[in-house]
Amino acid sequence: MKRRFFVGVLGGLAIGYGLPADADPTRVNASAIEALLSGNTIVGSWSSAPYRQFFKSDGTTIYVPDVGRPDEGRWRVNAETNNYESWWRSTGWTPYAMVRTEDGAYAWVNGDSLEPFDVLEGRQVE
Repeated sequence: MKRRFFVGVLGGLAIGYGLPADADPTRVNASAIEALLSGNTIVGSWSSAPYRQFFKSDGTTIYVPDVGRPDEGRWRVNAETNNYESWWRSTGWTPYAMVRTEDGAYAWVNGDSLEPFDVLEGRQVE
């Protein structure tokens, strides 16, 4: 009984912090997110779907999936929550935590999984 309670508490803490229980990532703060994304492109996969995304310094963004049509949206950083927030016509504003993984890579926290990405300097989308 005690073990089940202990495991439940650990799982609850992981969910409470919004990070996967088996990962040891470090949360990226708002100013670092802004400096990392503004004027740059990221390349990654979201739910196993590869994409590129360019973040203009004016708060607009271009999302280019490997399969499908590009989309334009907006982005911002919330200094109070240290979340990246994106806006798309289909979803409105949605917050995401960004983390730095043990191996030094970056990833978005998407529910209970991490969505890794690499940062490329400048605009690298068409």
